[in-house]
Amino acid sequence: MRMENIKKYFVNFSYIVEAILIHFVLSILKIFPYRIRIRAGSLIFRLFISPLTGNKKRIENNLDLVMPNLPENKKRDLVNRCLDNIGMTMFELLSPKEFKLAGQKANITGPGKVLLEKAKNVSQPVILISGHFGNYDVIRANLISKGYQLGALYRPMNNPYFNTTYLKNISLIGVPLFARGKNGMAEMMRFLRDGKLIALLIDQHMSNGEPLKFFGKTAFTATSAAKMALKYNAILMPFFVVRKQRTSNFDLHFENPIEHSDPIRMTQEFNDRLESRVKDNLDQWLWTHKRWKNDL
Repeated sequence: MRMENIKKYFVNFSYIVEAILIHFVLSILKIFPYRIRIRAGSLIFRLFISPLTGNKKRIENNLDLVMPNLPENKKRDLVNRCLDNIGMTMFELLSPKEFKLAGQKANITGPGKVLLEKAKNVSQPVILISGHFGNYDVIRANLISKGYQLGALYRPMNNPYFNTTYLKNISLIGVPLFARGKNGMAEMMRFLRDGKLIALLIDQHMSNGEPLKFFGKTAFTATSAAKMALKYNAILMPFFVVRKQRTSNFDLHFENPIEHSDPIRMTQEFNDRLESRVKDNLDQWLWTHKRWKNDL
């Protein structure tokens, strides 16, 4: 019991330090132009904030698990680029006014674009699914500005001392946001049934999920998005936001919808598509997440 209390103390302490550092850095960086702010923020995150939170070690562990033959120099470079992308994403979301404009300018590609427009015209419900890749929130900044009624599920951050600031800023990018939990899910279901769009990120470990494959390893994955698509006859469409050359410019790609079959098959197809995207842009996925908890 004493060891558990000590561990909780240090976790709580790291959250406090992290929140203080981010707020302090943000207050200074706000005096600089947006692009300088984002690049400087990513550097500060990689060099000073990340070491306190163990992000680097978690990235290394995940890479060792799924790419054990990656040369050490390439792994080191990839870890740094991953941390840069996380830092850029964080400070973009904490600069909602400028980020909204950047998101609205995203280059839209992919075969799903036309189908999405058709669904809007006939009020067919659409479930847009992706992972923590590029800067995923471009989807809200872009589509809401074009008149789409798009809601998203919101998961409170693990750091309670930073969560209020985070929620305030992402709310300025677009609403509605549905809090993860029973009430939030009920609100989101009503929103979807009315022929609107919801965006979900379904690439994180779900202890009660299905044991599907991701990078050749077992990854417990939520199948709720596929189940909702089947229940409400909604289009299930993967989308991916790709950052261009470590800048705040983006491609927003809408893929062909996943055909309705059964939830496990549909969700595995999403995992396969996400894996393909990640392999093309290894530094843009959130490798800090413990995706393969059973193997680490």
